[in-house]
Amino acid sequence: MKKVFCSAIFLMALILTTGLVSGQSKETRNVRNFTKVSFGVAGDLFIKIGPEYHLVIEGDKRILDEIETVVSGDRLTIKKENWRFSFNNDERVTINLTMPEMEGLSVSGSGKAQIMETVEADNLSLNVSGSGKLLTAGLNVDDLNCGISGSGDIILGSGGSIDNGQISISGSGGFSGEEIEIDHLEVHISGSGNCRCRAGDSLEAHISGSGNVTYIGNPKVDARVSGSGHVRSR
Repeated sequence: MKKVFCSAIFLMALILTTGLVSGQSKETRNVRNFTKVSFGVAGDLFIKIGPEYHLVIEGDKRILDEIETVVSGDRLTIKKENWRFSFNNDERVTINLTMPEMEGLSVSGSGKAQIMETVEADNLSLNVSGSGKLLTAGLNVDDLNCGISGSGDIILGSGGSIDNGQISISGSGGFSGEEIEIDHLEVHISGSGNCRCRAGDSLEAHISGSGNVTYIGNPKVDARVSGSGHVRSR
């Protein structure tokens, strides 16, 4: 009986200790005065456009202690403080960020970033390095520059307009922008990447490898392909 009682106490202590060490937590970070974001954490980043800067991180306390949020110049960087530190997919963090203006968003690693509201900007840069994903709502942008390196994806939402767009894909990544027209579009693919787009006045496509460009619209097309890739109208 005494052994059972002691075992029960030990088990309860273990559960309480585990809960304290790895319990869920929420932190508000004080960040401001930036227009660009670099996201390098295995987690989900949700961005809203609003009048005030606001950043809230949710996740395991042990993981939150390892996440660094630093503003340098006009860029907020969200990354692991110790690059050797790792955590599982079921330990992903959730980050909610509000910022007044958006001029650039970069995702590295396996993270997923989503811009929840329409972005109004003269210039906007979107980049994915690794296997991550970057999704947007509508865009009202004069010049859009997108870069994908690796197997990640950039997916544009519907609504708005884009005057000029440049898309560069190196690797097996994908760009999906069929929901929003880009008046003058230039695409460069090196590898097996895929680009699905809606072009207005002109489309210039350069492919080296087995990549593909599939477009909607009736633009003037200048296609230069080296390898087994294709440029096709849908």
